[in-house]
Amino acid sequence: MESPGTAGSDELAGELLTLYGKIRRTTLVGKVDDVTASQSAALGRLVRDGATTTAELARAEGVRPQSMGATVQALEDLGLVTRTQDPTDGRRTIVAATDAGRTARDESHRARTRLLAERLATLDPDDRATVARSLRILEPLVEP
Repeated sequence: MESPGTAGSDELAGELLTLYGKIRRTTLVGKVDDVTASQSAALGRLVRDGATTTAELARAEGVRPQSMGATVQALEDLGLVTRTQDPTDGRRTIVAATDAGRTARDESHRARTRLLAERLATLDPDDRATVARSLRILEPLVEP
């Protein structure tokens, strides 16, 4: 591996994606609910962005509408989302997080945050400051 200052964009992108996957898997360890990673992502988007259609949710998550339909059905079966007819277009169905869904998402987020906070606390203070600076530098990469 090249030093961070000399690595090319492709290599950095690959390393960043690898690290993202490792962080994601680390935070899923010890998961105690029945919600899968894709269900959690969809529920999180509904909590953050509000009610939407299954098709719009699929586009936002980068999956096929049929796959998102199955995800939404599973979340509905768990009582974490509801589906209602769109009042302005009866052909569309609106998906929204329930109070139970918002609570489940908040609890899951708190547990993952706590796990990462515990791991970050083991770093040297200068390294934590570097992580914080890195986050500020990386943030524009994911802004629309």
